[in-house]
Parts: sequence; structure tokens; C-alpha cells
Amino acid sequence: MRRQLFWLTLVILAFTPDVSAQKNWTLEKEEDGIKVYTKRESGSSYKAFKAEMQVNCTIEDLFGIFKDANSFGKCVTYCKEIKLLKAEEDAVYYYIETSLPWPFDNRDMVYQLKFSERNGNQAKVIVTGMPSYVQQREGVVRIEKANGYWVLDAMDANRTAVTYQMHVEAGGSIPAWLANLSIVNIPYSTFMELRKIVQ
Repeated sequence: MRRQLFWLTLVILAFTPDVSAQKNWTLEKEEDGIKVYTKRESGSSYKAFKAEMQVNCTIEDLFGIFKDANSFGKCVTYCKEIKLLKAEEDAVYYYIETSLPWPFDNRDMVYQLKFSERNGNQAKVIVTGMPSYVQQREGVVRIEKANGYWVLDAMDANRTAVTYQMHVEAGGSIPAWLANLSIVNIPYSTFMELRKIVQ
């Protein structure tokens, strides 16, 4: 009997949402139908962000934007340069350089966007930073770490709920407290540009 209770408890815990993790998010901005949250990441001085909004387009429309370097580059906040390095059936690899104000050097990273198969009304795009994919460029600081995802939920035939979550270790001389001050603007600007493209 005790053994059965033990396994039942494990099953329940495995399928129970992590409520404490959800509560760690702090709503920082709610404007223009966009919500932006931040939270502290364990073992990091840099905060993570999560943004949510709804757009008038399909999941397939959004996949098309993510797979087009020109369109996706418009959505990347402070994007100075974007290059498509590789395209696979279920993934694209972008080199992206982002502009930073003086006295900080620009940052760069290669990002893999991996597209999951649509599961009913939901699809996911996993974003993985690949700092060793290409050689570093002089005068540009390589981002140390970047990981996140996009979750796309079809609400009806022409409307999609979008969730965008990322955690980035900027690297170099940018203090974490300064990066954290501007973190809310990144997903907000990204969503505003994405909305312009689809609408």
C-alpha cells in the first residue's frame, strides 16, 4: 500500500504545474495589449523576461516571419545586422549583431530557431544561442548565453496568442543591474514590430 501511494504521489507531482515558479514572474508593463514580465534566474545576475500578446494571424504566418531573415530582423530589438547562416527543414540559424550605445561594444550571437511540429492548436519555437558557431569579430562582444522560446497558441482560424520568453547573459562589461533596467523594452519593442508586420 505504501509503495502504491509513493508512485501515485510521484505521478501527481509530475503532472502538477510549478505554481511557485509561475509566481516568480513580476508584471512590469501592460500596454497596447502587451504584457511583459521579468524574474530572477537562479545562478544569474541577469533577469529573464516573458511577454504575451495576441495577433491577428495564424501560426503558419508567424513561422513564415521567423524563417525570413529580413522580416525576423525587423522584430529583433537593436538589430544592426542579421544573416541566415543555415536553413534546415525544422530549423534556421541566424547570425545577429545588436547595437549598443556608447561606451559599450555591440554584441553578437548565432541563434538556432527550432520549429516544433504543430500539436493541435499549439506550436513552439526553441531559441538557442550558439556562441561557438562562428569566430568572434574584432570590436564585437560575443553574448555568453541565450536561451528561450516562443509559444504560439491558435485561438481561432485567424488569431494567435504569442508568448515569448528569453534569458540572456550579455557578457563583457555591461553590469547586470544596467541590463536589467532596459530588459522590459526588448520584448515590448519586438512585439510591436511583429504586430506591424502581421497586421
